[in-house]
Amino acid sequence: MAKVNIKKMSVIALQQDKKKVLSILQKLGCAEVIDVREKLNTADKEKLVTTQTKRELRELLNDLKFTLEFLSRFSQTKKSIFAPKPLYSEEEMRNISHREEVINTVKTCRGLEKRLTELKSMEMKLQNTMENLQPWKILDIPVESLGQTAHVVFQVGTVPEKNFEEFKSKIAEVSASYLEKIWEEREEAFVFLVYHKDFEKQVGEILAESAWSKQDLPEIKGTPKEALQECEKQLLEIQKERESIQEKAIKLAGNAPLIEVAFDYYTIVFERESAAEKLGATEKVFYLEGWIPEPETEKARKALTKEIDGIYIVFEEPETDEANVPTVVKNPKVVEPFELITDLYSLPGPNDIDPNIFMAPFFFLFFGMMISDAGYGIVLALLGLWALKKLKPEGIGKKLFSLIFLGGISTFIWGAMYGGWFGDLIKLPPLWFNPLEDPMRLLLFSFILGIIQIYMGLALQGYKNIRDGKTLDAVFDQGFWMVFLSGFLMFALPQTKGIARYVVIAGAIGLVLTQGRHQKSVVAKVGSGILSLYDVMSYVSDVLSYSRILALGLATGVIATVINTMGRLLGVNIIGYIIMVVLLVGGHLFNIAINALGAYVHSSRLQYVEFFSKFYEGGGRALEPFTIKTKYTKYRNGEEI
Repeated sequence: MAKVNIKKMSVIALQQDKKKVLSILQKLGCAEVIDVREKLNTADKEKLVTTQTKRELRELLNDLKFTLEFLSRFSQTKKSIFAPKPLYSEEEMRNISHREEVINTVKTCRGLEKRLTELKSMEMKLQNTMENLQPWKILDIPVESLGQTAHVVFQVGTVPEKNFEEFKSKIAEVSASYLEKIWEEREEAFVFLVYHKDFEKQVGEILAESAWSKQDLPEIKGTPKEALQECEKQLLEIQKERESIQEKAIKLAGNAPLIEVAFDYYTIVFERESAAEKLGATEKVFYLEGWIPEPETEKARKALTKEIDGIYIVFEEPETDEANVPTVVKNPKVVEPFELITDLYSLPGPNDIDPNIFMAPFFFLFFGMMISDAGYGIVLALLGLWALKKLKPEGIGKKLFSLIFLGGISTFIWGAMYGGWFGDLIKLPPLWFNPLEDPMRLLLFSFILGIIQIYMGLALQGYKNIRDGKTLDAVFDQGFWMVFLSGFLMFALPQTKGIARYVVIAGAIGLVLTQGRHQKSVVAKVGSGILSLYDVMSYVSDVLSYSRILALGLATGVIATVINTMGRLLGVNIIGYIIMVVLLVGGHLFNIAINALGAYVHSSRLQYVEFFSKFYEGGGRALEPFTIKTKYTKYRNGEEI
């Protein structure tokens, strides 16, 4: 399999059929709508109408999203992530979305949230008032009496506790004054002070010398004690009202499934309006362009022409210099999970071949070799299978759990080959050899696999050059390198050691004569050719990178063995056996998790750096199909929305 050929779809139809055309394409979910407004200079009036509709839908979706978040705070039933999503037709979704319960629930939730916000503000204000009044609660005069009369000043304030006695003695010298310490806190004295206005200058000097800080109490009526009691009363009333609101919200939470349906319904409508905004239009007709995989063209043609009379549809190849053409790949089901690895790197570019079918076997082998424990493989395979059956994931989730399942199969196979069953917990002889006893054999085998993959990368680049009519480039840039590298490999075999030097020399001569062919002068051509031989170190480095297969494989087995040894040391009595079981289960689960992550990362790195660098450019863009998107429900085809 390879990249799927992409066609450009052009559609012309009457304005009255626009909604139906978009509905059909949305249900098919196989085409990406292209924005043609700038190219065709769409009428401003059409833009205005569509934009206004989108704005209204966006506001409605925001209201529905808020309502769901509000109700989730008060729901007394938690939805299981394993619960299947309800299935609705379009007509059912529309009817539910227009029900009075949905509209009233949204309005009521907005009102309740507004009131809760008001209550929170009132509560904070009362708490601040109580905090400010608390030190003055034994002050037995009304707060509104503080201030000045015609002849007397009433003040409250604080002075540092260390200054209080001196302050008190100085104030005592003022004949027409009264001082009382009300409270002491954090090395501060809270003081009530009364003095006659005739002594204001004298008292002011004393206050300044004593680091006096005037306190402004909240504007309340009555004594601080009475005000505190009133605040507590109001706080109780606020709490009662809040509980009443919570009871109402709990009752409304039963309407959450209806709100979820409405949210999904209006999401579908919003996506349709977003697509409509990209179309070209006149008063009578509209024009639509889109990208569509070639295998889907006939299905789209039949669906549109069956429902709509007078529609014009044409499918064409993109222009040679067409920008932004999306990429779609199609692989056998067993290879599809490995597309996740390539997707995280970059989709194939216009000049690329789909690397997945070539990369998948290597990733499969390397992942299992890096974990290399049959027991761990069983756990991973069962985990992946359970997730696929129970969660029924789609898209990336499906690829991920399928990859875990296949990785578990590979891990089981290599674990059995190496004799690892939860480390040495289950003692079974290896079908091949034990890497802990003969690590050099595994290292050599890893290098052989690496060399095979590197050669495949060179061969794929050679194929691309030949495909593009650059046969000589394939011979010069890939062929001579393969000859040159093969000569070095032949030194390792006694049977070919004798001719290895001639193969190396032949490859080197070919590289020296061709690698500088793009230079202008003869000296530059020869110099560039000679310098190109230094790239052999890059290939050596690439091969050495495959030693990580040995490192991770040994690490898994060693850690598993250590966990088992620690467990055996604890198994001396009943409590020890219980701790041993916990240690073994927890330790091996941790080892599985950490080494599975390591195997994924390092297997991916070998593909990205050592394999893809030989032939793969990337830079492709995924097709973004105009399709039904739901979050809480599953969509069932029915009548048009």
